[in-house]
Amino acid sequence: MAPHPHRSPSRDQKLDDDGADLPRVSVTDPVGRFHVVRQRGGRPVAVSAWRITTEDHAIADVLGEVYGGVPQPSGSGGGRVAEVLTRCDRVPVLLDGREAVSLRMVTRGSGEALHVCDGTRLLEPAGARGALCGCPTSLADRKAAARTGRGPVPEVRIGFRLAGLPDLGVFSFDSTLWELAAELPALAAVLDVAPGPTLGVLRCELVKFTTRSGLAVSYRRPMVEVGGRQVLAQDAVRLAA
Repeated sequence: MAPHPHRSPSRDQKLDDDGADLPRVSVTDPVGRFHVVRQRGGRPVAVSAWRITTEDHAIADVLGEVYGGVPQPSGSGGGRVAEVLTRCDRVPVLLDGREAVSLRMVTRGSGEALHVCDGTRLLEPAGARGALCGCPTSLADRKAAARTGRGPVPEVRIGFRLAGLPDLGVFSFDSTLWELAAELPALAAVLDVAPGPTLGVLRCELVKFTTRSGLAVSYRRPMVEVGGRQVLAQDAVRLAA
């Protein structure tokens, strides 16, 4: 997929709120979240390696010991959320089947979800679950509808355990990026046929470029590798958390 040089990292800012309401990957909430940006002065800024947030300060201490970095308040969540600015841009992870990934299409308004579907059928409210949602069938048409305010946007979550610390619990990587939503089925297909938890690697690499208007832009490009090969395309998974 060709790169999109004029996109700003701010497009995923709303899902980079450490207290954001996000889709679940299991019956339990994730113990922490991975990010490639942090908020500074209300603006997203790329970090040099994975940033991890958690409400469990004991977990934050362990993450700091293993991946480097000193746990500190994240600046959001009323002080209950700790962040660890790690020194690792590659983290081995375990993805447990198709349930490790989720995608839902959401329209939000006044701080609440007004429409939630999987692109074909409604997921919420419970009384309407399973009914046809009326969204376009192709991702391109859904994106066009969202741009005009007539359709929902994707909310993607990838859930995983840390390969070196599996007992800590499930962590998540969240995004509202359309390209990630488009590539997610490839990862889901690989996980669907795996006989057990699949070993993968979360990577983030720094990309710098100058726009045609002369603006210098940098962002972290997340990548997911499974079985020694890249599953999500580099340029498809731009700023994702």
